[in-house]
Amino acid sequence: MFKVGENVFCPMRGTGIVEAIEERCMLDEVKEYFIINMKCPELTMMIPTDKIATSGFRAINDECVADEVMSILENKETDIDYSVDIKQRIKQNQEKLSSGLLIECSEVVRDLAIMENERPLNNSERMIFMQAKRLLLDELATIKHISDEEVEEIVDRLLAK
Repeated sequence: MFKVGENVFCPMRGTGIVEAIEERCMLDEVKEYFIINMKCPELTMMIPTDKIATSGFRAINDECVADEVMSILENKETDIDYSVDIKQRIKQNQEKLSSGLLIECSEVVRDLAIMENERPLNNSERMIFMQAKRLLLDELATIKHISDEEVEEIVDRLLAK
């Protein structure tokens, strides 16, 4: 599925790079593992190759998806339903983040940024906003081959329009 040197994305954790594919003996069983170095937070994960499809790991998106994300962030004409109970809205946003889809992550960032401009976010929504933005910046920086700081400037500029 993945090759050594390939960038990958893990929902709720962010981007990483496949450092190796190795056989390891654990509990008297030899299995093949992907050794993945995660970018932020820095940690190394070992995922059995036969479990990678169900682990949530996926390939990094391409420039077309990144362009679509930029359009989503720029588009402020969205229907935010403020009548939805805050617990339900938090649950919906967490589900979007858990999906691992960059498009859904960008929608969470955009919607919470719009809400924050209208009124302060509560602590739970602020935490989701920060996590979603970190995941978004992490993958966009990898796609665009630029620094986290550069991509953050771009995203902040789009959100401010």
